[in-house]
Amino acid sequence: MADFSFKLRSNLSQKIFLGSGLALVFCAPLWAENRTAYNLELIQKGQYLATAADCMACHTSPNSRPFSGGVTIVSPMGNIISTNITPDADTGIGHYSEADFSRALRQGIRKDGSHLYPAMPYTAYAKLSDGDIHALYRYFMQGVAPVFHKNNKTRLTFPFNVRALMMGWNILFLSDKPSKIDFDHLQGLDKGRYLADTLEHCGTCHSPRNIFMAEKKKAYLGGSPLSGWYAPNITASFNSGIGRWREEELFQYLKTGSLPGKARAADGMGEAVTNSLSKLSDSDLHALAAYIKQVPPLENNKTALRPRDQYGEEKDSIDIRTGKTEIVGQTPPLNGQALYSNNCASCHGENGGGSPDQHIPSLYNNTTTGAERPDNLVMTILNGVQRKTNGYEVFMPSFGKASMVQSLSDEEIARLANYVTGSFGSGDHHLTAANIKTARQGGEKPFLMRYLYSLMLGGILLVIAFLALFFRIYRKNKEKKAIH
Repeated sequence: MADFSFKLRSNLSQKIFLGSGLALVFCAPLWAENRTAYNLELIQKGQYLATAADCMACHTSPNSRPFSGGVTIVSPMGNIISTNITPDADTGIGHYSEADFSRALRQGIRKDGSHLYPAMPYTAYAKLSDGDIHALYRYFMQGVAPVFHKNNKTRLTFPFNVRALMMGWNILFLSDKPSKIDFDHLQGLDKGRYLADTLEHCGTCHSPRNIFMAEKKKAYLGGSPLSGWYAPNITASFNSGIGRWREEELFQYLKTGSLPGKARAADGMGEAVTNSLSKLSDSDLHALAAYIKQVPPLENNKTALRPRDQYGEEKDSIDIRTGKTEIVGQTPPLNGQALYSNNCASCHGENGGGSPDQHIPSLYNNTTTGAERPDNLVMTILNGVQRKTNGYEVFMPSFGKASMVQSLSDEEIARLANYVTGSFGSGDHHLTAANIKTARQGGEKPFLMRYLYSLMLGGILLVIAFLALFFRIYRKNKEKKAIH
């Protein structure tokens, strides 16, 4: 200790003063250490919550810094560009207070007062507890490196570019009732529900939408189209959903994205497994699986005789190899069988059985080929698959326009998909080139988008008719008063 420059006296007040000062000197490091440990624990909690909320998937574009934004999110209204959510004060959220942060997550309102689109799942995050919001805020402000990165602005067409319209949508469809209990204090099904409905926001993809693009609560997790893909029914229905899956099987699928003989994760679900689900603790994943398994069954197709993972069987190679062998690029166009032999059989086998270890999956007993809808098969052919989980990488090349292997036309993909489902899955879906063109464009437009301008015109005419009727009644009343 440094020598004091003043002479100590026996005065009681001086002793008290000195004792207090020494106490502060010696205790300050201990207080700072405890404070730092508490803050570190809070940041780690926030990091885990951010992982469970899958923030990385939408806010980190390929080859960029974490959470710097710039991801193009395809929506029926147009492309939405994700924002920089690092603590950079100029291009990120460094100027957000905790109240601003909470308002954005729970109400979809930015610091400047403008509204977010529900592509950011604030309708799910609205249920976050105060404690979890606090932990997330600490993580993003102190645990994430600030990145100066300007992203392109979202530019939707009229009327969706009028963000103020979201006020009315929020009044109708946003329930801002946060949980009173933090995630780490929940147990069992309560923890599973919090994961499914709030953090992982499963319903954002797996619940169908009404005409205003809000989730249908009565069809919870019943399956929904999603940018050309189809997020399947994951209720307890035996034939339409995953009712025949054991809880341990669902746990394995969530953990790895792979369940041989049943399903493989691709696109959005593949991202969720890679960035979020595979990084959760086993106990939390078991809680999530247990909760999903008890969701009431919802039947999409009451005539279905079996689950989508129980269609098809190994095909005799001799049957496939019969007939004339054709060459890619010749005229007339190749049939589905030839397209399969030339582009798929080298990996999946002529009999559709995949590799012996199922690293390359079989095409029979596969939810993608056995589904009632062929959306996911078509999009897999167009976009391929790339998923990396715990150092284990899964890759299938795409056959779309950007393919580095073989770019197939709309007609060729239609023939190939029909052959695959007809030979190994739920039957020939009679897809046409027009169906594939629609898939390339992000799938069929929802009702609101197909008839938007007709509805707007009808609304304008209705207002004009109402005003005309009002003025007519007004004039008649005025004339009656003039007569009397």
